Amino acid sequence: MLKRVCCGTVILHLALGLAGCAADAGDPASGESAVPFGRGGSAPAMDMKILAAGSGVPSVWGPADKSFLGTSTTSTSRVYFTGHRGIVSEVFYPVLDTVNTVDLQFLVGDTAKTFVDEEKLQDYTVTQPDKRSMRWQATTTSGQHSWRITKTIFTDPGRNALIQRVKFDALNGRNVTQFNLYLLHNPAMDNSGAGDTSRTVTAGTRTMLVASENSRFSALAISRAWKAGAGGLPMVSSGFVGQTDGWTDLLGGNSDRTMSWRNDLASGGNVAQMGWIDLGASAVTSVSFDVVLAFGATQAEATSTANATLGSNLATLQGTYDSGWKTYTNGLNNQGGTADDQYYLAAMALKTIQDKSNGAMIAGMGTPWGESSGDSNNGGYHLVWPRDLFKFAGALVTAGDTATATSVVNYLFNTLQQTSDCGGSEYNAEGCPQGYSRVGRFPQNAWVSGWQYWQGTQMDEQAMPIILAWRLGASVYNPLWPRIKKTADYIVKTGPWTQQERWEENSGYSPSTIAAEIAGLVCAATIARANGDTASAARYLAAADYWQQSVDRWTFTTTGFHGEDGRYYIRMNTAERGNTGTGPQIYNPVSGPDAAIMITHGNGGGTHDQRYIIDGGFLELVRMGVKRANDPSIVATLPKYDEVLMRKVPNKGYAWFRYNYDGYGEKNDGGAYDGLTGRGRLWPIFTAERGMFEIAKTGMGSNGVSFLNTVKAFSTPQGFIPEQVWSEETDVTGWDVDLPMGATAGTPTRSMSPLNWAMGEYISLLASIRAGKVVDIPSVVCGRYNACVVPPAAGEVAVTFDVTAQTVTGQHVYVTGNTPALGNWNTDLGIPLAVDTTTYPVWKNRVNLPVSSAVQYKVYRKNADGSVTWENLPGGGNRTMNTPASGTLARNDTVTW
Repeated sequence: MLKRVCCGTVILHLALGLAGCAADAGDPASGESAVPFGRGGSAPAMDMKILAAGSGVPSVWGPADKSFLGTSTTSTSRVYFTGHRGIVSEVFYPVLDTVNTVDLQFLVGDTAKTFVDEEKLQDYTVTQPDKRSMRWQATTTSGQHSWRITKTIFTDPGRNALIQRVKFDALNGRNVTQFNLYLLHNPAMDNSGAGDTSRTVTAGTRTMLVASENSRFSALAISRAWKAGAGGLPMVSSGFVGQTDGWTDLLGGNSDRTMSWRNDLASGGNVAQMGWIDLGASAVTSVSFDVVLAFGATQAEATSTANATLGSNLATLQGTYDSGWKTYTNGLNNQGGTADDQYYLAAMALKTIQDKSNGAMIAGMGTPWGESSGDSNNGGYHLVWPRDLFKFAGALVTAGDTATATSVVNYLFNTLQQTSDCGGSEYNAEGCPQGYSRVGRFPQNAWVSGWQYWQGTQMDEQAMPIILAWRLGASVYNPLWPRIKKTADYIVKTGPWTQQERWEENSGYSPSTIAAEIAGLVCAATIARANGDTASAARYLAAADYWQQSVDRWTFTTTGFHGEDGRYYIRMNTAERGNTGTGPQIYNPVSGPDAAIMITHGNGGGTHDQRYIIDGGFLELVRMGVKRANDPSIVATLPKYDEVLMRKVPNKGYAWFRYNYDGYGEKNDGGAYDGLTGRGRLWPIFTAERGMFEIAKTGMGSNGVSFLNTVKAFSTPQGFIPEQVWSEETDVTGWDVDLPMGATAGTPTRSMSPLNWAMGEYISLLASIRAGKVVDIPSVVCGRYNACVVPPAAGEVAVTFDVTAQTVTGQHVYVTGNTPALGNWNTDLGIPLAVDTTTYPVWKNRVNLPVSSAVQYKVYRKNADGSVTWENLPGGGNRTMNTPASGTLARNDTVTW
């Protein structure tokens, strides 16, 4: 029994030839015709179609470990491609969150019908013929069956088409007449593997395979002829995966290893397309041809694009494609000549994942463990996370590409930022079209359009867009000030407690999240003052200072389980926010980091005392400029972090787990992550983070070199840095992590490769090595908290304050004065002085003030409730100083209250 589509409805018929159906959205356009043909015998009448039966097995996405990816630098071409094991895998069009292809590969058989090889299962190499272009060459070889396929892969710079320039070689004395070559395509139109339609279409002089769903159409065409079958009709077919598709035809249980099915239409399921390529009758050893996969909003647009691309000079298109990337890389900062090929690859990879419609950048071009994940996970990593976006947009700033980062900031505030209040709380937002929202809030993640995907709130993601805007300067942030203010107000109202921290699993007080919030508020205060809003600036700094002064009290345990003294930052203090008091106490948690609170991880890690779980989030306190690298709490935590989570991979170097009892990874037997029994492995990104911490600690770029080399060692042969790499069998404080059979320690797992965040960190680490400092620490933050030295600008001189003052717990010392740099006597805009157990009772900081100026200033303290006590000076006057015309000035004051 065969299926026929009539007026968009699937109807069962015992015979063919039913006429009278109106054309649907997938019917041939003007100048095109559906090609009718049968499975052998005489050709059917021209109004008859052979339709595939079934609907296909459930669809899955492609593997997430990519061997190539790319797009044109032009805005005209909206096609973005990836590859796995040398074949094309996910292809995105017209935006970077929308998959339309799962894989596109060759099947190779012999005319004697003794074998059929799948291209993706053979030995392969993937290289960049030009290291300054995202054009790729993939070579796949079967030594056993004596064939080789070499493909050059790029996109048409002026059209929505993917191009593969293919050479098929017969080896070891064979010739091409001894082989059968098939092209197999698995569409997943409009980000869905189910519900697709595939049909054979004649457009001009070419027979093409067209796939469609909704307003997404693809057209697969080749420059050679398809093999002629019975009646002289081309051997192309549409079928349902696992039932009537080409793979089942060639390799199924009853297969004769030769294509025999020729279905004209498969509609409403998980479809696949196959065509038999005519290699010719000459006994030559090599044949070259081109394959184009074109896209459009209609069938006519897709097929006409395919014809136009195949009708062009493809060598010229290749040159134009390369030229665009060379122009881009020539404009990058070469870091004083230290930038290597992997640096440029990282920058190009990041540019590749910027959507051309609105500037958004996605976390990764794939779905982790995609081969075990289907349509129910249609977001994968090809979504926008503000945190990831901040990280790799910032890396591009470091690389010299401020234009991309500027478009990112404008996307964040003009598209992604929410503008209304709706819903009671996260995941409790009935009646809200996009789910939970608050004015000024950024969603946990979103589609490229800005439409919210998950509904969690991550407070670091609220702060990071502000930091990025500040880094790009006044020309970027001043026009956005009204929107930046909304987010800063939201942070003050909601933080420092977060509904999720950076690993998206638990709520409470997180060192990494708090670090970002503090930095975001300090940057927001700077922007507010530039726009004349000193009231907002004072409010932001008052909150930021209190959080900076309280982060240890909130997240640093003194009764932990690791190390001899039990003193370190925990991953999360899972207490709720107290919301009591009239001053800054409103931000305090209901319990501290020494409380024996049990925490359950969201990915199968189990339930544990919060003091038992440690991660590297505390290093963000240094990276964000909130604490100096030699802060006693940072120093105390570091050896515990290394002891619990650091492992050495032989012949590669050191890497770290995310945290103990992390379940985000493959099962111990190698099975795909399912959220229940997985084991997180080592993350190369932490090697880069740790390298930058070593630079921050010593001020010596050379101390980061070994970490950079280790990150490179963890990369794929193409230079892509994965999310996770396999660890050797180990115990992570009671959490057994095994190396599955066949896996090699230090090579990518199946989670995600490349991870764009990691690619960005490579850029940042290399630049920091060259600079001898961490290049992306916000100077306005580290300067405020005495965590770095900010060089004076022209017309300024550095003044150091060393103030001896007795205080009790909860009190902090400040200085203010009659200049904007000292806050103009506003006690919320004054400069906090830093102290710890190694310097008390001397409080220190450094401020850049105008040269040759008479300055009045005074010391005060902020008490735990936010009230202010001024120093007690004879006569109640102010202190005075005259700044020099050059050099520095040191002030050493002793105060009484």
